[in-house]
Amino acid sequence: MLKVAYNTFKRAKQYYLTTVFTLALTLCMVLSAFSLVDLVFFSPLPYQQSDNLYLLEGTVNSKSYSGPASNSKVMSYIENENTLFTDMATYHKWTSYKLLDRPTRPAVDVILASNNLFDLLGVKPELGRLFNNTEALGSKHMSVVLGYRAWQELFQGRGDIIGQKIQLNQRRFTIVGVATDNLVLPHYKNINDAIWLPIDVDEVFDPKTANGFMGAYKSVVRLKSTVSESAITQQLSDLSLKGAQLYAPNILKDFTVNARITTFSEALKGDSGKIVLMLLLGVCLLLIIALINLSSMQLAKAITRIKPIAISFAFGASTKQLIVETLKHNLLLISIAVILALTLTQIGFMVIQSLAANAIQRLDTLSLSINTLLFSTFLIVTIAALYSFIELSVVKEKNLISSLQSSGKGTGKQMSSATSHLLVGLQILFSFLVLTAASHVVLVTLSEALRDNGINTKGKYSLTINYSNIDKSNERINIHKAVIQQLLNLNNVSSLATSSEQRLPDTVNVNQIYDEAGQYIAQARNSLVSNNYFAELDLKLTGKGFNKGDEKLKNPPIVVNQRLADMLDKNTQNVLNSKVSFDSKTFYSIVGVVSNTYVPGRPESENFEVFTPKDFPGWSQYTYLLTMKDSASISQIQQLIYGIDKRLDIHSLASLTTQFDEQRQRHLNAAWLAIVLASTSLLMVCIGINGIVNYLIKVRKYSLGVKLAMGADNLRLLKESLLELMQPITMSLVLAFSLAFLIIGYCFSLPNVTLTINWWLTLSIWLGLLTMAVITSFFPINKTLRQDPIKALRNE
Repeated sequence: MLKVAYNTFKRAKQYYLTTVFTLALTLCMVLSAFSLVDLVFFSPLPYQQSDNLYLLEGTVNSKSYSGPASNSKVMSYIENENTLFTDMATYHKWTSYKLLDRPTRPAVDVILASNNLFDLLGVKPELGRLFNNTEALGSKHMSVVLGYRAWQELFQGRGDIIGQKIQLNQRRFTIVGVATDNLVLPHYKNINDAIWLPIDVDEVFDPKTANGFMGAYKSVVRLKSTVSESAITQQLSDLSLKGAQLYAPNILKDFTVNARITTFSEALKGDSGKIVLMLLLGVCLLLIIALINLSSMQLAKAITRIKPIAISFAFGASTKQLIVETLKHNLLLISIAVILALTLTQIGFMVIQSLAANAIQRLDTLSLSINTLLFSTFLIVTIAALYSFIELSVVKEKNLISSLQSSGKGTGKQMSSATSHLLVGLQILFSFLVLTAASHVVLVTLSEALRDNGINTKGKYSLTINYSNIDKSNERINIHKAVIQQLLNLNNVSSLATSSEQRLPDTVNVNQIYDEAGQYIAQARNSLVSNNYFAELDLKLTGKGFNKGDEKLKNPPIVVNQRLADMLDKNTQNVLNSKVSFDSKTFYSIVGVVSNTYVPGRPESENFEVFTPKDFPGWSQYTYLLTMKDSASISQIQQLIYGIDKRLDIHSLASLTTQFDEQRQRHLNAAWLAIVLASTSLLMVCIGINGIVNYLIKVRKYSLGVKLAMGADNLRLLKESLLELMQPITMSLVLAFSLAFLIIGYCFSLPNVTLTINWWLTLSIWLGLLTMAVITSFFPINKTLRQDPIKALRNE
């Protein structure tokens, strides 16, 4: 049996290799996209009664900001006073943690959760127990639950881990359990890599005393079966207002406070539903182009097999037997391609998790689901049936008789011109749609990713030091001075500036800004900086900078960025010497306006900013902006900081270039994906047109030879052949443009869709495809016409 299979493969190895690898690569993309669609739309949640799980978020609204922001005391008030929920639990992130048990002090992802979160979700532990009443709010019990992958990677999956102690920052916690490996929560990624702490043991954030609003604070609720949507909306609005009046009355001066619930499935889906559907549509168009290419090859193969099939038919083979044998052969062939595609898809999941980490949630649970396997089976049967239909479409009694009576090169066997032109036209049509969409994605994503950030990052490194392990403020200030002195003594450090926050912050602490009339203007990030901070980053300054001694003033001057200045007054000169306040009581004079800092790839992080001259006030964390000659001194800096005082901890140390590049990466990934789709589409069209034209010219050698023998020259026949081929190609391009125009027009009519169409780019693609089709068709026609006319006459 294997010998027969090998001989069959050997006789047509080019056909088999081309079919298997073309389908495998194309189906790999299709199955990857389908797996994402399945994950986003159909993958069940690993929780009990998941259809009654809702995400509860507080919201704040003003003229400059509208979005999620929750206050822990207001959410606690809603929990105690509502009549809507049967259960409510909370979770959030705040402080950065490091595992100090390890010599390398690795940073670990920490999520803080209320004691009833796991019970509400219906989650069972992998080992030990999860949080219970022992970790109730107020007990401050130093328990920790390990995420499954944190247990595997940080503790090698030890079975005796329960009861062991670990050190997170400067405190020790007791491991009480290990969570399962399939947890998901809206807006949080890779939570199976996280370590879980009780909600009230964070070093900084205490939900019982916190007054601020933050977007990371989330709640999970289960609704009572009898409540209506209108009752939910009304009660949440009333309780949010009453809670804010009790615990955060100041915010009501400038913001409208509310709360909303969203089903867990919708919250997890977010905007990723549109992304994965567009991706699936794009790769399905590629699959259609690939199938058209392979169908033309299948037609050619079927024509070469007419005579053997005719002989089998003449010796008594029935049509049913021919269908069964052909279908079995094609099922085996397509199955091999799909198995290879599934293998590549599984490997590709790691790439997808890296590329789409910030765009699609639950990627850490992505795998080959039963739906993907069923879809693969559907593809096997469908493509095998299509191939069998193509092969058997030429098995007609008239064709078989003609084949038996001819030398094997007679009439009745060629693919019709209409069929070949249809195949070429369909490829051009789908390729134009893919190229137009992909090129616009590339244009938008690259223009965003390659935006200038507005600062000089060459040789700039951001060092953030954690002082929280040192209790006394005066001691922190003295150590801070020692840090500055010893950093400047390093040969590789040429200059240094300080700031209360990184230029590209992990989180943004913002203040309300009021004008001189006491009117609320915006939320602005307030950074305490040294006098040389702007010069170190090459930020352009209009007006004055800070003078030596400003940092000592009780009411120092301030500098605002251009973005905030434009909010205050479109004329920058009018902003200078005006005053603003953070509390509408104490006002500060604006002496300068500094150019904006941009965040390519993350424009939502481009904030209104205020800069205040201030020395280190003894806070738990501070940032040092270093200008270094090279990166060789990073390990030296680490050793220096730990050598100054063992209680110090480095929160982060990275180049500004690297930090900004990380923000660009999501858009760069999207651009590369679009380029791959467009390139694959273009390559397939080139191969398909070239193959079909090659076939057409070969079967027309006889007629071309007759025309040549009767006096026609090569140039005339070349023009005629090209014009004939350009007719279906031009019509396909016209149809493709019309279809694209129709789709774009429909999208413009939708209220929530905004499209920016580059018509010059679209026209360039149209002309490019036309040119490519002419060039691809020219070479096989020219090659045939240069052959001896007598050979063409002898073709049949």
